[in-house]
Amino acid sequence: MEETSHIVDRKRMRSQTLDLLRFPLAVVVLLIHTFGVEGLGVNGRAFEPEQYPLFVVVRDAIEAFLGGQSVPVYFFISGYVFFLGVEWTRATYARKLKNRLHTLLIPYVLWNTIALMLLAVRLLPCFRSYLSQPEGAGELTLANVLSCYWVYNGGLNGVEMDTTVPIDFPLWFVRDLMVVVLCTPLLYRVLRIAGRYAVWLLGLLWFGLGYVDAGHFYLFVTAFFFFSWGAYMSIGRRDMLSEFGRRFKVSVVLYPLLGLGCMLVAHRSPEAYATFKNLNIVVGLFFAYDVAAWLLRRGWCRVSPFLASSSFFIYVSHTLVCSRLTKVLLVVFQPSSGVGTVAVYALSAAATVGLLLACFYVLRRYAPAVLRVLVGRGSRPAVSGPALPA
Repeated sequence: MEETSHIVDRKRMRSQTLDLLRFPLAVVVLLIHTFGVEGLGVNGRAFEPEQYPLFVVVRDAIEAFLGGQSVPVYFFISGYVFFLGVEWTRATYARKLKNRLHTLLIPYVLWNTIALMLLAVRLLPCFRSYLSQPEGAGELTLANVLSCYWVYNGGLNGVEMDTTVPIDFPLWFVRDLMVVVLCTPLLYRVLRIAGRYAVWLLGLLWFGLGYVDAGHFYLFVTAFFFFSWGAYMSIGRRDMLSEFGRRFKVSVVLYPLLGLGCMLVAHRSPEAYATFKNLNIVVGLFFAYDVAAWLLRRGWCRVSPFLASSSFFIYVSHTLVCSRLTKVLLVVFQPSSGVGTVAVYALSAAATVGLLLACFYVLRRYAPAVLRVLVGRGSRPAVSGPALPA
C-alpha cells in the first residue's frame, strides 16, 4: 500500500512539475522576442535601441541565459508525454493523430490566419488612406498567402525574407512537432531497437549543426532530437524525477557559468558561442525541471491552473502584440537613454503578458467555445500549453 502511494505521489509530482514549467517558459519566449525586436519604425523613423550599450548588454544577457531554452523543453515534454502509459498500436497512433488535429493543426492554421489578416489589412484599398504604407508594400498574392502557413517569404511586407518560420513565427514549434508526430511509428521502432544510441546520434547531429547555417533542417533536427529524448525516457519507463534529480547540483553550477560564457564570447567568436549555447540549452533542460521540482517540494511554489492553461495562448499570440505595443510605448515615453529604453522594453513585455492574460480570462469567461478552438483543448485546461500533452 505504501509503495502504491509512493508511486502515485511521484506521478503527481512529475505532472505538477511539468505544469509549473509551462507558463514561465512561455514568458521566457515572449521576453526574448520583445527585446529581440530591432529597428522599429516610430513616427516615420527607425528607432535603434542598439545605440545604447546598456540595452545591448541586457539583450545579450537575456539571449545568453534564456535564448533557445524554452522550445527544446517543449519538444522534450511533448515526446515524454506522447508515449506515456500507452500500449503502442495502430489504434493508438490513429487516436493520437486525431487528437493532434485539434491540439496542433487547427490552432496552427487559425493563429497563422490571424497573423496574416493583421498584416494584410493594410494592403486592402479601403484602408490605404488610414494606415501608413511602407515603401514597396507587399501584395496579396496566392503565393505570398500560402507561404504564411509554412515558411513565410516576406511578400506581404514587400520585402524578400530568408526565413525558416511561418508568419506567426513561434508556431514553427507546432509545425515541426506535427511532422515529428507523423513519424512516431518509425521513431518508436528506432528507439525500441537503438535506444539511447539513436538519441545520442540525433544529439550529435543537432550539436554539430549549431556551427553551420542549416536553415530549416536545423529546426527539424532540434524537434526530432529533443522529442526523441523525451520519448526514449517515456518508452523506457524512466523516472524523470530520479534521472534529472541526480544532475541537479551539476546543472545549478553549470547553467549560469555557460550563460556567462555565452555573454563573454557573443561578439568575439561565433564558434565558441555555438558551443556554449548548445551546452547551455542541454543543461538548461535539467536546470528548469530540477528547479521546478525543488520549488514544489519546498512548498515555495504551487501550480496555478489558470497560468498553466494560459501558456499556449500567450505563446502563440504574443508576437501579434509585443512589437506593436513596444511602438506605442516608445511614442509615449520617447526614451533618450539606455535605462529608459530598457525600461520601455521591459514594460512592453510585462504589459503584453498582462494584456494576454486578461484576454484569456475574458475568453474563458464569456466565450469558452472559441477559446477551446484557439488553444486546441477541450475540458483539460490545466495541461493545455506549448508542450501539448497526449
